[in-house]
Amino acid sequence: MPELPEVETLRQDLDKEVGGRKVKAVEVRAAKVVRRHRNRKEFSDRLLGRKLGTAARLGNLLLIGLDGGPETAALVIDLGPGGRLLKQRSAAPVDRQTDAVLSFSVGGDLRALDLGDQGELFLAGQEELEELAERWRAAIDPLADALAWQALGARLGARQEKLRALLMDPAFVAGIGPVYADEILWSGGLRWDRDSDSLTAQEVRRLHRAIQEVVQEAVRLRGVSVGDTPWLDLHGGKGEFEPQLSVYQRDGQPCRRCRTPLVLERLQRGQTTYYCPKCQS
Repeated sequence: MPELPEVETLRQDLDKEVGGRKVKAVEVRAAKVVRRHRNRKEFSDRLLGRKLGTAARLGNLLLIGLDGGPETAALVIDLGPGGRLLKQRSAAPVDRQTDAVLSFSVGGDLRALDLGDQGELFLAGQEELEELAERWRAAIDPLADALAWQALGARLGARQEKLRALLMDPAFVAGIGPVYADEILWSGGLRWDRDSDSLTAQEVRRLHRAIQEVVQEAVRLRGVSVGDTPWLDLHGGKGEFEPQLSVYQRDGQPCRRCRTPLVLERLQRGQTTYYCPKCQS
């Protein structure tokens, strides 16, 4: 699943690769990915001839600005659990998992793949964008918010939940999933099952620093590509953060801080977490 660093990597790539391009053709191969629109034709007609602008991000949503006024201000891309975006030559074979293709007058295609039942594409006006922004306003965005550690501590104390579950709650922190939750907790020296209101001031400061450092380093290294269907960037390349992983999928290997074998814990609903039983407390 693309988490915050992967989505931010895509945002940066989109800004460079499709900004300023004019849409000359739209092919929607899976109608469910444009389900907010009456049909595929309506979605396509509203995009044809439009020039794409700056790429932005709201949590895990990607937004590409459109010229032509507030009625259709942006193309919104929700990748869902396993969606991908690829920038390819127009002559390149179209993968059977492709859900939609945007072709440009110059510069090939932008292709959306594997959006599944949860991912989608839709065109939003200014009012709808403001509503989307309001929904994400309460969540901490580690790449956009200058949140002091004291403010983080206040939010943690107000929730009274297990730390890992809280980090993965999109209403609390934008875009943190299982990979970066485990890495952040290891970096901060905190167990996954600590109650959020039990942290000392020193532990809150450690967690605050860990969130910032892990996410920013992952963005610098263009995300992480792990698992059977690894995440790929806009050009089909893998992220480079995997060698930096300290706990995720490293069960049985020695902790990089204390050399204690790392543990895999099986949680409810098929979830798992990785941690050091000695130096995370």
